[in-house]
Amino acid sequence: MLHLAPFWLFPGSLKHYGPPFTAEDGKPSSSPALQALVSKFALPLPGLRDLSEDFWKIRVHELIEDLEKANLSESYDKGVIGSRKTLATAVSALIEYPVRGTFGGFAQVDNAHQHYDITKADDLQRGFRDFINGTIYGTSLEELVVKAGETDDLEEHPPSTKAVHEFVLVNLASFMHYTLILSPKGQYLLKLMDNANKLVPYLVIRQTLKIGNVASMISAMVRVVLTKMSVTSLTNWMGLTQSKDEGMNLLQHIISTVLNWDIKDLESRAGKLERERAQLGKDQLQALKDYTTKPREDQEKIRKQSREQALEYLNIQLSIRDRKQIIQTLCHSSPDHLTQAVRDLVAAYEPVIRRMHEAVDLSGTVSDFEQFLRDIIKLAKVQTTNKDGKDAVVPTVGDFAQLLRKHQKSSHRFIHQCCKNGPELVSWYLEWAKKAATEFKQKSPTTTRNQHETAAGDLTEPLNKLFSSLSPDQQSRILPILDAHTSFLDQVHASSHARLVSVLQSRPSKHPSISKLLTSTSTSSSVPPSPPPTDLPTASSASAQPSPTFKIPSSPTPLISSDPGPGAYLTRWQDLLDNTPITASTQQGKVDKASSPEVVNRSTRDVDGEQLVKMEEGPAKGEGVDVQEGKERDVEFVVKCLGEGFRKLIAERSCDW
Repeated sequence: MLHLAPFWLFPGSLKHYGPPFTAEDGKPSSSPALQALVSKFALPLPGLRDLSEDFWKIRVHELIEDLEKANLSESYDKGVIGSRKTLATAVSALIEYPVRGTFGGFAQVDNAHQHYDITKADDLQRGFRDFINGTIYGTSLEELVVKAGETDDLEEHPPSTKAVHEFVLVNLASFMHYTLILSPKGQYLLKLMDNANKLVPYLVIRQTLKIGNVASMISAMVRVVLTKMSVTSLTNWMGLTQSKDEGMNLLQHIISTVLNWDIKDLESRAGKLERERAQLGKDQLQALKDYTTKPREDQEKIRKQSREQALEYLNIQLSIRDRKQIIQTLCHSSPDHLTQAVRDLVAAYEPVIRRMHEAVDLSGTVSDFEQFLRDIIKLAKVQTTNKDGKDAVVPTVGDFAQLLRKHQKSSHRFIHQCCKNGPELVSWYLEWAKKAATEFKQKSPTTTRNQHETAAGDLTEPLNKLFSSLSPDQQSRILPILDAHTSFLDQVHASSHARLVSVLQSRPSKHPSISKLLTSTSTSSSVPPSPPPTDLPTASSASAQPSPTFKIPSSPTPLISSDPGPGAYLTRWQDLLDNTPITASTQQGKVDKASSPEVVNRSTRDVDGEQLVKMEEGPAKGEGVDVQEGKERDVEFVVKCLGEGFRKLIAERSCDW
């Protein structure tokens, strides 16, 4: 139900999506779970709630439609796990929890504690649950805002806040580690982040945010990001031409430049394969003759190698086309929906920006964010020094947690400034947060002392009715499957708890490059002011920067060996990735799965063909996030019996128009 890969795949997927797009009275959404989250939590946000219908039904709708019409490739076609597949499955796994809370509700806890030890995993989990309980059924949010307005020192907050803070920090570190280190596309995604980050004109942005007049500051920032500087835009303005494509603004130029760097490497790699195929000299012809007399085993090896080269060439061509289609859709479409959508967002958020400009040092905040991104990129780059790649410098979850602790003061200062200096701004977001929290209240309140309560809340009764509608034979077959799955979920959460204990007890890495990064004092907020620029940056200014180098070509391929962090959703994420269908290994063979070692290690290649990392024992998962094996048939039977009724139930409950 929650898997997003098929969503936005075929043109017309938004036709029956529902608000904020097209909606028919009484007709449920085609994507009820996702639509419910967007309607209940995203659309009421201050700023987003003030957007006109044109923003959703024209700007966003057309952008999504154009991406659908672009017919972007799938992981199956390429024979590797794609970056879009990695991100889509991550979102699918993460939103499962708010979806469960939205439809089933959160059971009220009646045994809240006041003492928490942030070095103990049990206390952190209990503290987080108690805070969520207090947010939904109590006044935890109001108390947190009052205290944040008084101080930016975490030590002055009550133990419950410290426990929640540490729990969120460790889990965020776990997510970052799994995304950038353990997933096959992690190092490639890090490379994209690095390339884009180097094109952002932080100096100009900081200087622009220092402008005292809010209206002038907003106008200048819009000019920095959205002004299109090209010969065509100038001649159109003068009336000499009427070209629809006026060039690109800074935002579009960053997107185009980063993807064009990939295209250049891909085309070079494709050209190399084409030249190898075209050079059939005497040696190659003799090799073909020799092939006819080789043993069957040798012939099979040659066939496999030839197939792999063909699949690699197809992968390259699909990757080139995907990037060109994305550039065309986001940077060269007419009308330019992306630019107009950003303008609409700025206009809707102007009241928020005005009050934030009065309450917060935005220039210093951008400096903090810039330094934080640079440190993430430095930490997450996996490198090695020896020849076989086994002595790789691989950051742990504890290293990412330490990095977050290093920069947490910046976020504390930002929140404190907002709460202290922007009471109206805080009241808007507090009102939204309290309203969002009520969405998790159970309509039939029940209290529980068991934090591992497995009841479905408000969905318990309709699910029991759905189960009762089955035949006795179906019920007797499904019950053991459900009991086994319940035990499996208990094991998943127990494994996540054990990994949380391990992270809390772990020591920082001793490697000099990591320890130096984590112990150095952040100087982002004390960067000396630079003289204001004489001219605002144009799209062409970004292209003047050289193509950034992400790795040392002569270095050996690092071997990834690292344990994952806490988070039961990691198991679901890994399961979605592992079950991604991949092109069959042979012409008559079965469809492969992304969990195979060959597919995983093929997926770690950069666009230039060089392997960024090697995954230990194939799958990109650490010990402790293994999924159930051999249960596909059981799941298929449960879905066959209950799937249609469950989808109908969710669709009807989410339809409030």
